[in-house]
Amino acid sequence: MSVYLYSRADCSLCDKAEALLAEGGFSKRYEKIDIETDLELLQRYGDQIPVLFKEETGEKLAWPFTASQVRTLIDG
Repeated sequence: MSVYLYSRADCSLCDKAEALLAEGGFSKRYEKIDIETDLELLQRYGDQIPVLFKEETGEKLAWPFTASQVRTLIDG
């Protein structure tokens, strides 16, 4: 899997992003990563989460994003 949702625990915006992803049918098309488990990710995204990141292209979507934007990112 090459699409990641950077998030953290107790993040209401992250919860909203995950709900949007579930409603859009993307639940199995990304991997959730808690940025607090990686110092580099925490420094890079600490105040920007949630962020969707596509490893293959380096593309990012910062919240707020739409299901249409997610589809474009994932399906390219």
